[in-house]
Amino acid sequence: VSYRCSFRVTEAVYLIERMIDVLAQKLGVDKAEIRFRNFVRKEQFPHTTPLGLEYDSGDYEPALRKVLQAVDYNGLRAEQAQRRADPNAEWLMGIGIVTFTEIVGAGPSKMCDILGVGMFDSCEIRVHPDGSAIARMGTITQGQGHQTTYAQ
Repeated sequence: VSYRCSFRVTEAVYLIERMIDVLAQKLGVDKAEIRFRNFVRKEQFPHTTPLGLEYDSGDYEPALRKVLQAVDYNGLRAEQAQRRADPNAEWLMGIGIVTFTEIVGAGPSKMCDILGVGMFDSCEIRVHPDGSAIARMGTITQGQGHQTTYAQ
């Protein structure tokens, strides 16, 4: 699993996308097609999820179509089928597709809380009468250099 992130939703995304791939295979539907069928359509926005989160806007279908065209998805699927049919093929070929909507500007905290940790960034800066200041950041670094950025 080639995700790099901590305490976020990447594990859930992997699981959901893998389940969609398995479902597509069991139904005999192309993995891209099953995603097109299940996208929230542009005219359905704003869209409230079963968990009560509101998606304000989106147009996912054209974005995925552009990606598939850019990588020649149909050509890749043909090559994949050819390799799988050839018992002497040196290697097999896999094709992965992932669609994911990132939560940004999340809130209110009652909707974005996991085990008491609000899943949104925050900052509190207090300037004292003597000119000193304390800054408290609600982020966790994952190697991006937050400490340096904040100090500057």
